[in-house]
Parts: sequence; structure tokens; C-alpha cells
Amino acid sequence: MDMMELLLPYRRRILWTLLGLIVGILWITIGFGYTLLIVACMLVGYLIGKWQDGALNVQKWVQFFTR
Repeated sequence: MDMMELLLPYRRRILWTLLGLIVGILWITIGFGYTLLIVACMLVGYLIGKWQDGALNVQKWVQFFTR
């Protein structure tokens, strides 16, 4: 077995740990407000990309927020 096969079951834990590390470093270096702005821009970009891919169900989102 190579290293990738050994790490494959833990890929989500590794990804989220690295993401948390990056957000923590940003928070310490540039502050909470700027970090929050970067995360919000990333979320908007993700949603736009998902919508353009045809994988975003806008009606479900509207129903969720208008309950």
C-alpha cells in the first residue's frame, strides 16, 4: 500500500483540519472581519459555480429560507 491509499479514509478529516488551520492563520494575521469577508466571498463563489454547473437547486434554497 502506498501513502495515498492509507490516507484515503481520512481525507475529509485532513481537508477540514487544513481548512481550519488556514482560517485560523488568516484570523490571527489579518483579523476576524477580513477573514469573515474572505470566507463569505468564497461561499458566494462556490454557490455561483455550483449554480453554473447546474447542481444548485435554487427553489429548495428559497423554500428553506421562507419557512
